[in-house]
Amino acid sequence: MTEDPLTPLLAHFKAQAQLFYSGNLCNDVTFSDEMGTGFLHLLKAGSTQLQDETGYAVTLNEPTLVFYSRPMQHWFHPDPHRGADLVCASMRFEHKTFNPILLALPERFECPLSSLKGAGNLLELLFNEAFDSKPGRQEVLDRLFEVLLIDVLRVVLASPDGTPGLLRSLLHPQISKVLAAIHAEPTRDWSLEVLARHAGMSRSSFASAFKKEVGDSPGNYLTRWRITLALALIREGVPLKLVAERVGYISQAGFLRAFKLVIGTSPTSWKNSGAK
Repeated sequence: MTEDPLTPLLAHFKAQAQLFYSGNLCNDVTFSDEMGTGFLHLLKAGSTQLQDETGYAVTLNEPTLVFYSRPMQHWFHPDPHRGADLVCASMRFEHKTFNPILLALPERFECPLSSLKGAGNLLELLFNEAFDSKPGRQEVLDRLFEVLLIDVLRVVLASPDGTPGLLRSLLHPQISKVLAAIHAEPTRDWSLEVLARHAGMSRSSFASAFKKEVGDSPGNYLTRWRITLALALIREGVPLKLVAERVGYISQAGFLRAFKLVIGTSPTSWKNSGAK
């Protein structure tokens, strides 16, 4: 297992938080999926019922974190007498086409704040900022929510639920080494044989274990990782003729085929569409 499995991923797959509410919620409120973002809610005090479009419903009576990693319509119905002290932020993830962290997270994650071990000081600072009016409050809270998301990832990583995905695979002593190598050197000629050797496994055992842990084949994962990096380079204005080489493709034709396979269109069309 890598010494720090999250940092390389967070460097590529950033999340942008934006605070949009803090205060005592007295009336029912709907959070629409039309914004195309996730939502991270913190219940500091009070009581509220939470419902969402899947039919899920629960009453929250203790300080709780509620995280919708993907767009999903949901509602809060606060207690009419106590209300609910809430701090809420939208969470927008980069690279929605292929974001291993986003795909690995459950659509809805809910936990008491007391279970976020070691996050007490962060939560105290966040609540102090949220219920005050200091200069720069918005920027500070946006960044604090982004740090809080890392704590959520740590909780998910420490308590895998058995679902295949990148976070679970980071706990695998052999597969995690391969993922770290792919992330660090995407341009290397990563044949199945080379990857299996890196994991210290036979080709068949490695291919089976990778599929089981990650939920995809090694070749598909490598392709999606390279194309994700290509999207970032295109967005930065790197000429298309240089992008292929920088993400590990010897031929432009091979790069174009892989790009269309993953994205569904050509790099030029994607760039001209202004897609994110």
